[in-house]
Amino acid sequence: MDLVVKINIVPEKCRGCRACETACAWWDKPPFNPRRAGIHIIKDEEAGSEYPLLNMECQEKFCGKQAPGAGSLLEPACVTACLFEALQVEKEEVRDAG
Repeated sequence: MDLVVKINIVPEKCRGCRACETACAWWDKPPFNPRRAGIHIIKDEEAGSEYPLLNMECQEKFCGKQAPGAGSLLEPACVTACLFEALQVEKEEVRDAG
């Protein structure tokens, strides 16, 4: 059995602080550049809100970027950095295809 880690987005909890972008970019190869992060905050001017948007790679599998001290929690750094719980982890055991 494999453990699949999915990130669920709760857009109404997002405050647009961009901590998730920063955390994701921090664990990438230098130089530090939040524009290369796997998550971005999108601003909806009409609705007056902001919400996180994950790239396809982040939606499909756990990136392996973890905050220090996360240990074996299998929690992506972006989720750990979100103070408003707009990003939440869902873990699911999946049977091997073989």
